[in-house]
This record gives sequence, structure tokens and C-alpha cells, in this order.
Amino acid sequence: MINLNRGNNIDIIFISTRKDISLASYRIWVNDLAHYFNEIDIESKILSNIDEKNKNKISKTTIIIIAKTDVKDYLFYRKKYPNNVLGIINPPGQSKYDVDFIIVGSIEEKDSLSQNKNIFIFPLIENKFQNIDRKNYKVTQQERLTLGYHGSYTHLAKFSPNLSYAIEELSKECDISLKVIMDKASPKWKVGRPNINSIEIIEWSLKTFSDDILSCDIGLVPNISDNTPCLISKNDVRGLYKTDYFFRMKNKSNAGRMFVFIQHGIPVIADLTPSNMHILGQPKNGYAVFNKYGWLSALRELKDVKNREVVARNALNSFNDLYNPIVWAEDLLANMKDVLNEKYVK
Repeated sequence: MINLNRGNNIDIIFISTRKDISLASYRIWVNDLAHYFNEIDIESKILSNIDEKNKNKISKTTIIIIAKTDVKDYLFYRKKYPNNVLGIINPPGQSKYDVDFIIVGSIEEKDSLSQNKNIFIFPLIENKFQNIDRKNYKVTQQERLTLGYHGSYTHLAKFSPNLSYAIEELSKECDISLKVIMDKASPKWKVGRPNINSIEIIEWSLKTFSDDILSCDIGLVPNISDNTPCLISKNDVRGLYKTDYFFRMKNKSNAGRMFVFIQHGIPVIADLTPSNMHILGQPKNGYAVFNKYGWLSALRELKDVKNREVVARNALNSFNDLYNPIVWAEDLLANMKDVLNEKYVK
């Protein structure tokens, strides 16, 4: 067994040919994670490949981690460095991979890849937003209530039918607007778009993102598709009830979009995606909902600016307790040490 009691016995090489800080998977699981490892005295570097200059520096305690965008090349590194511990980041699908460990961002992703061994979670914690100016509740509030969404256009369809209904009902009670922050190349929003007067589509940019999101009063995080109308069957023998929920979510579901609102001090209403419940399972931290009345009730409660401030503060406190990135990096390192020890015991 290798003596790994001292952390500096290990070094880590991240392989990423695409060093694009605007790409979340690179930003969080490569750039930021390498930074955290260096913070805890584990030499970590990011390379496009292992060239001749770096090849001689590969020892048996060098851990190689392949970025999500380069997972397709993992077999090359498996063959070239068969004696090293090899990990990959959040691979696609639900396949089996010939690696020593996999890094994912959520319990949903971990479960979907459970045919593999050694699946470790490192949540989608945005280091860029750890120490930022948060929502200022002391300034005079605008009469208009601004709802905010950010993320892929694919999630916009999840506004239908429940969240769209709630927003339309709320618009009858007060002046509201909806800000949608998404990639400029996204298709036009059609499915799930609520019928209200003010919807603003904003181009996502890492440079302007904090300012854009801080202009919102409430964060909306839809992810689940409601398939409940498909559930009812007169002759069903599976113990189903007309009151059951019946929904789908992708295997790559995670709480990353919710985290960003919380980090900016914005109160959140999110759906029942499992990863959301780590924070929203405590009701004082925000709202976990599914049906149209759940969304509407939460929106009505957050019309009150005092409620928004309290919920936002509670959620941020819980986030800081549960998602300290250094603690998660230390846990990930401990898991990788176990894999390394196991590899050399055999």
C-alpha cells in the first residue's frame, strides 16, 4: 500500500482541450476544482494533453482526470497510462466506462451511472459567485415584481402547464415582469411561454450575468415535465391513484441553476427535483413545488419584500454550511486516495 498520509504524495493532471471559462463544466469541474486542490496543497495543473515535457513527470501517484468535453478520448489515456488512476467528468448517457472513478454533480447523475464503480459527487458550486455583492434589500423596491430565469432554453418548456398558469394568475394581482437569461443562439421560446405583457429575453454572458440576475426579485427553477394527465387508467393494477404525481426529469438533473440564485441572495422557487431538496427540504430556505397552486402560493408569499429577504438570507446561510467547496474538494481527494490505495493493493 502507498503511504498517502501526506497529501503532497499525490499530484493531479486535468486534461482539457477546451479551456473555455464560459463553459460551466470546465469552469466548475476543471478550473475551479484545480484551484481548490492547490489550495489544500495538492499540486494540480490543467493540460491540453500530456506532451513529452510532462510525460516524464507522471508518477504512479499522478491522478489523471479527463474533462467532460474530452471524455471521448478517455480510452487513449487508459491505454497509454494503464497504471495510473484515471477519472472522467460527467460522461454522457448511462454507459459503463473503463475508468477508476467518475465525477458528477448530483445524486441523479450518480444514480444514472451506477453500473460504474467509484462515482463521486462534486456539486455545481460557482467559485466566481462565492464572494460577490448580493441583492440589496435596503434600497427602495420597485413596484413591479421581477421574476427571473436563467439556463438552457430546453427548460423553458417546463413552465408548461403549472408555472405558466401561476405567473398568469399572479399578473392579475400585481405588476410583474419575467426576465429570461439564456444563450443568444437559443431557439425562439414557444412552449410554456406565459401570456403576460412583459417578458424580456437577455443574452447570457459571464461578464454581465451577476448584474442581470441581481435585477430579479424571485428566482424560478423549473426542471420537471408534468405528465400527470397520462397517469389515469381505469384498469391499472399498480396501486396508482388519480391524485398521484407523474413527472419526468433528465438523468443529468442537478441543483446548479438554483445555487446561482441563492449565491446572489435571490429567493428561489424550484420544483421537486431531488437535488433541490438538500436545501429546500428545510421550508425556511425557499419553496419546492410541483402543481400550479404550489407555484402560485409561493409567488404570492414572495410578493412581500420582507419575506424575500428572510428566505434569501436563510438559503444563503444553509448553502454556505452545506456547500463549502474546500470541504467538498477534501472529501473528493479522500475518495481518490482510497481508489489509489486500492489500485496498488491489488
